Formats: sequence, structure tokens, C-alpha cells
Amino acid sequence: VTFETKGVITLPFPNPDFSQRRIYWQVNLESQGIVLSDRQLDTLANRFRLSSEQIAGAVKNACNQALWRAASEFEELPLNSTIKPTLNDLLVAAREQSGNNLTELARKVSSKYNWQDIILPTDAVAQLKEICNQAKYRHIVYDKWGFHRKLSIGKGLNVLFSGPPGTGKTMAAEVIANELQLELYKIDLSQVVSKYIGETEKNLNRIFLAAETANAILLFDEADALFGKRSEVRDSHDRYANIEIGYLLQKMEEYEGISILTTNLRQNLDEAFVRRLAFTVHFPSPDEASRRQIWEGIWTEEIPLSPDIDFDFLARQFKLSGGNIKNVALAAAFLAAEADSAVMMEHLLQGIRREYQKMGKVWDNVLTG
Repeated sequence: VTFETKGVITLPFPNPDFSQRRIYWQVNLESQGIVLSDRQLDTLANRFRLSSEQIAGAVKNACNQALWRAASEFEELPLNSTIKPTLNDLLVAAREQSGNNLTELARKVSSKYNWQDIILPTDAVAQLKEICNQAKYRHIVYDKWGFHRKLSIGKGLNVLFSGPPGTGKTMAAEVIANELQLELYKIDLSQVVSKYIGETEKNLNRIFLAAETANAILLFDEADALFGKRSEVRDSHDRYANIEIGYLLQKMEEYEGISILTTNLRQNLDEAFVRRLAFTVHFPSPDEASRRQIWEGIWTEEIPLSPDIDFDFLARQFKLSGGNIKNVALAAAFLAAEADSAVMMEHLLQGIRREYQKMGKVWDNVLTG
């Protein structure tokens, strides 16, 4: 028997949507005797875009983690004891099921910071929490309430952080990643942009394809490298630069995760681009009260501090960013370690002097009294 070949038919198998993922979570959990609340099931299905196999693997790994933890707490587990994973176990296991293809294209950031670590104006903190809430409750607005039918573009959550260096933009991204228990990847746009026509789009496409399986937050650092003000098209280079910007906007809107762009120069960004973002959060240079909070909060409990340190004077006299203050504190800690003493005012002033040198500022001894 011979068959005449007419061609190959490709049948697409799309990733499961929110409703399907929720069913997969529920079935796999109930098979292990685990019953979660509707809100907890929603959280798992909404937060991670996983396949049915990945969800099954996450449940299995979370159960194993719970058993290992119980075994380490008890010398002998009680007979007929039922050890069930917590929601946090399941969230961690789901994150571990996500792909790691992004590691070849971006740098994974270890998110260390929480809400208590970041010092910003009240409205900026409120915006950061609104960003988290949009990620947490997108399944309600878009899926249950059907708001996706009103959108002509994708459901990507695109954010711009603007402000001077050292004011907490990367820290804020880490806070969001910790709050949502998602991985954070930092992309250096200067490495993505290519002088060869079409290569920038290929690089961006690879990043977003990898991000889909990574369930990650994308942090595009120093967005000015690509998103400068678009001028009139005078030559082919200008035309392709605009194509690159338009392509990135399209991919950001299609990506069902969070994309964060940082810039030190908000005024250089094209307003047409800014209008397409969900949030623009400004990170101002800290005022005196904020600087005092940063000075007091930068230290660990183990670091010995001399009672002679005048935080009011430091905050009032030196207009430093949070990043600068961290550098000064670290330098002062090393000076104290060398002297085998507590951190003293003289160590901090020496650290500030070195920081001024790095910043190209003139050190005036009058400032120190």
C-alpha cells in the first residue's frame, strides 16, 4: 500500500489557560489528599503558567519537601501522620518547575529585599503595591470578569521606574519579585541592541520566548539605550531604530508577565512610548528625613555602632542617595574591622570622602565641622 504525501499538517497545542491550570492543580492536589481554598488555587494557577506535567511535578516535589521538613523536626514521625505541604511549599515548587533558559540571555538576580527595606515617598510605595495587586488578581479581572475582551493588545504588565542612580529602582524590582515569589532576571539592553539590521529583534524575541517558560519578571536596565526620543526619520538607521522600539513594545504587551524598565533620564523617553505603559513610578533623590531613615536602617544587628554617630548631621549635611549611603556604610564597616572597633563617626566621614571622590565631587572639610 502506498500513500501519496500531500504535506505536513501542524496542530498547535497551546499552553493551558488559567481555568485549565486551576483544574490541573486541583486534581493533582486532591489525589494527594490536599484540599486548598478557592483563593489558594487561584493564586497557584494565576501566578505560574505551567503545563499539566509541570504542575504534577510541583505537587510531588512540594509533598516531598513537607516530608523532609517533618522528618528533620521529629526523630520519628507519628504513625498514620498526614504531612501536607503549605501554600509556600507549593509556590516554591512551582517556581522551580519553571524553565531556566533565560540564564543564557539575562542575569538572574537574587531578590533580598522586602517592603521594610525600601524607603520611598508614600505614593511611590502605593504604586509598587498596586503593581503587585495587578499581578495577583489578573485572573479575576481578565478571566472571571472577562475584561480581556475589551483589550485590543496583550495583557502584559509594563512598568517604568525612573530616577537618579542609587535611588532604589533595582531594589524595588526585588521587592516585587519577593512579594510575588517570582524569579527576577536583569537584561542589559546595551548587549541586546545590535548594529546589524534585524538582529535586535531576534535578540528580543529569544528573551521573551525564554521568559514565557521561566515565569519571570524581566528587568530591562538603563532603558535609555533603546528608548531614547525618536526623532524624524532621516535615514535607514532611524527607521530601523523605530522598528526596534515598536517591536519591543509589542513583545512587552504580548508577554503575560511583568516587564520593568529603568531609566535615569525620564525626559529622554518618547511620550508615545510612555503612554503605553501601565505604571510609571518616579524614584526621587531622598530628602533629609528619608536619608536619616536610610542611615539608621542600613546596618545589620551584628555590626557594633559607636554612640558618637550623629545620624541627624549625616542626613542633613550630605545629600547622598540610598546607593551612596550603602557604599559609605560598607566602607566604614571595613575601616572599623581593621581598627578592631565599633563603627565610629570618623569611619563614616572617611567613607563619605571616598564616595565623594568616586562621584567627582569636591570634598570640603568645612562640611565636617
